[in-house]
Amino acid sequence: MAEIIERNRESGLSKASFWGESALLFGLVALFLWRGLIPAWKSLNSDFPNYYLAARLYRQGYPLDGIYEWTWFQRQKDHAGIEQPLVGYVPNTLFAALVVLPLSWLSPLDAKRCWLAINLVLLVLTVLLLNRITRLGSRRIAILCFLAVVPLRGNFLVGQHHVLMLWLLSVGAYLYLRGEFAKSGIALAFAVALKIYPALFLLYFLRKQRWRAALGLLAGCCSLAIAHVALWGAQPSRTLLLEVLPRAMRGEEIDPYSAVWNSLPALLRRLFIAEPELNPLPLAHLPAVYAVLQAVLYGLLLVSFLWLMCSPGARTDEERFEWGAYVAFLLLLSPHPASYQFCALILTAVLVTDYLLQLGQRGRAKWFVILYTLVCLPLQHFSPSSPSGWRILLGFPRLYAMLALYILLLRIRPTYVGSPLRERLHSREGAVFALMLLVLVAGGLWSNLRHFKGQFENYSRRLVRTPESLLATEPAVADDGVFFSTISEGKYVVTSSDSGHPPHFALADDALHPALPFNSPSLWVELVSTSSRVVRFRKHGLISVDSPSLQAENAEQPVLSRDGKLLAFIREVGGRGSLWIKSLDSSPGAARPFEYERELIDHTYNVRAVAFFPDGRITFAAQPGGVSRLFVLDPVSGRVAPLTKEDLRVRYPAISPDGQWLAYSQLDGGSWQLYVARVSLSQERRLTTADCNSTTPAWFSDSKSLAYSTDCGRGLGLTALARIRAIP
Repeated sequence: MAEIIERNRESGLSKASFWGESALLFGLVALFLWRGLIPAWKSLNSDFPNYYLAARLYRQGYPLDGIYEWTWFQRQKDHAGIEQPLVGYVPNTLFAALVVLPLSWLSPLDAKRCWLAINLVLLVLTVLLLNRITRLGSRRIAILCFLAVVPLRGNFLVGQHHVLMLWLLSVGAYLYLRGEFAKSGIALAFAVALKIYPALFLLYFLRKQRWRAALGLLAGCCSLAIAHVALWGAQPSRTLLLEVLPRAMRGEEIDPYSAVWNSLPALLRRLFIAEPELNPLPLAHLPAVYAVLQAVLYGLLLVSFLWLMCSPGARTDEERFEWGAYVAFLLLLSPHPASYQFCALILTAVLVTDYLLQLGQRGRAKWFVILYTLVCLPLQHFSPSSPSGWRILLGFPRLYAMLALYILLLRIRPTYVGSPLRERLHSREGAVFALMLLVLVAGGLWSNLRHFKGQFENYSRRLVRTPESLLATEPAVADDGVFFSTISEGKYVVTSSDSGHPPHFALADDALHPALPFNSPSLWVELVSTSSRVVRFRKHGLISVDSPSLQAENAEQPVLSRDGKLLAFIREVGGRGSLWIKSLDSSPGAARPFEYERELIDHTYNVRAVAFFPDGRITFAAQPGGVSRLFVLDPVSGRVAPLTKEDLRVRYPAISPDGQWLAYSQLDGGSWQLYVARVSLSQERRLTTADCNSTTPAWFSDSKSLAYSTDCGRGLGLTALARIRAIP
């Protein structure tokens, strides 16, 4: 009789659990549809246009050498007629665009809708795959999946790739747990092609002594790297490898101080590194403290995981736990983990919860799910968005939740390690990992200090300081100030250094690349919509836009001769620049050899930047063979001669007003450095040395000082303006 009562009781609990879980799942799915899928279906939003545009440019045969340049990519977006205010491709690989290449024949919104449908299918396939790996059941797996409703919402809303990443990581786990180690490594290589962080699974495989998995991952990555070069050429691949990825791994691909990221590097930067516009009020400007803490914390996290939570002799159920915990660990290490990246944490939630329930540790499973849910909630909405001083510590709640989750995982793991921790500390293995920690900390500290050397010298030379300004670039010097391009209210505008804030244009188009001769009452600007055009404004301190005068259609990057009589500009043909010139001298009897527009250099050179000598000759940067070099051109005779050596990558020429000096940027290692030399290229001097970019120089009237763009202490390519003494 007692047995019958107990069975009935368990049956009642099972039914209550079924209906409770079903109601919870229904509510979570409804919330996802309401807040995620339906709004995503109706609007384009931010990230998907980046991938779509890159895929479309590739399909149309455009060279993608400038894809990581913010203004170049924005111009292509405008030309394509994509209704998205701002775009940028940093720090994505081009494989991220290849994924949506079949959709690039559709309109942007239709392409995104197809991508959303694909993501829904991938989400269902992930749940089914995890159901084969674990014993939770598809209903509970789906609940854990939709508890990450904020990451899923973010992924669908902006059209990101992180549901695809979740599926690839799940496939890798499935193959690994089946003993198909080489295939697991290859699956992860495809994930690396989209987002770099799964490459750190190599350390996991080496620790586990899964040599076939490590070889599969390495072989897959090498094969895809070769494919990257074959598909897009050496230049974009080189830019990604040497210029973009090193800065991205430091968290410098965009605003590195933003509390939105809720990462360890962002917290440490916010506390200990000042930046005049992005972080003017840290706790203290102590870069050496950042260098030490970042190296020590990352070293401790990596060594503690590989030593304490990985065992070469683990059973299959233990390896499920380890795989899930390692995914969470990689997200904790990420320098810029946006909310949608935590879609991958769904895999952690399913594998770890299943492991704990199989051990009968329901209490720990409950706390784990609570912490997982906290990580996935929009906690940053309840903290200050731009904290300063000690309030900075209040701006990183998701980071603290992730650290608590990591500590819980550490507490779970020793239950099946074997020998006690005290014995392991005094073992040979303990000595090896202590040495590993020492090497990691020393290497990280050296790398940080080397990277910071000279980074902050430009702060005292800043020309403009606008709070939270992400970009100021392309300076043009006038007697009454410096005009430049910047971002304001979701578009590119042109403003001057003597204005407190960018003026509000009565134009809907992006404005780029200001140009003007000295002592001129007019300013030339490139306005960009479905085509670029050069227009002229009358300037009176701030720019007046009452009656812009059209100067050239289908024209980019205007440059004026010093006397204001000649206008040079670039005209694109299939994404490759050709150089054109036009006379602006309207005085009676004036000789006008270029009264009508005339092409001087065709698009096979792929012209990227132009400058005038005082005598009317032109120097221009072009890359006819894929490497950017400087050339000099006589516009009357049409004779072209190389100005720099073939083995140097040089751009952004600027000729001093007295005609004696040439300023330019040269790529040294992975950074563009500012140089100045006699026009004959004698007496060359390097002006900048920091591990960051200094570009777009413009001379002041004294022929001794330069205005230039610098991303030192900032995000990659998101420059500020500074002044430097070039000639003693």
